[in-house]
Amino acid sequence: MTRERNLLHTIAVALALAAAGTAHAAKSDADLVAAASPCCDDPSRFAYQALPAAGAVDFAIDGKSPLFEFQSGRSFFRAFRLPDVGRPFVVELTSFLDRPDSPRAARVFYPVVAVLTDDFLVSRSSDLEALRFDLPVLERTTAPAYRLQLPFDPTKTRERYLVVFTPAPLLEPRATDAATPDTAQQAARTAYLGASAFGRMKIDVRPLPAGTVIGAPAGADAASDGAEAPR
Repeated sequence: MTRERNLLHTIAVALALAAAGTAHAAKSDADLVAAASPCCDDPSRFAYQALPAAGAVDFAIDGKSPLFEFQSGRSFFRAFRLPDVGRPFVVELTSFLDRPDSPRAARVFYPVVAVLTDDFLVSRSSDLEALRFDLPVLERTTAPAYRLQLPFDPTKTRERYLVVFTPAPLLEPRATDAATPDTAQQAARTAYLGASAFGRMKIDVRPLPAGTVIGAPAGADAASDGAEAPR
């Protein structure tokens, strides 16, 4: 138990140092977001890119991407139309770490997803708790940082679109308390390592076996007070 607490403490301190080292970059991102003009005032006006029935799509969110005022604040985003198929499938979103070779300079886009129905109403929304962290390795300089999986069954729901964005508060500099092993676990959960307004991502669409029963995915809640969704 002592070794585990010490390991958590070490991880939290590393996150705190990295966050401190990228505070200036995060502030610059926040300034860019604040200065940008929203693309529109309604999700029905988003430009939705079609996803394949099976396969991968690489994309980036950058300064040329559209911006919208989400419940969590302003964010650049990308919007996608789900494949029109008569079977269940899973969408896996991967966000890639920028500068993984340098812990102080490393940054990442923390993706959250709003799922919309065919009439552009929010069906469910993911949160940061749903992200799975993949540690980069030295041999893979473009290692992914975060993954998110969302299952879909178009035969039982009216979900037709998904929107990828990031919570605005992550872009603001924040203090991290990692002074002792007792505070390390909480610190590790709140130290957003180089949170960026921009990032490289990939979406994989994979069919699910026939008869798969889909429930509410972990970290997604259409009625949660913390849901990150378009207004």
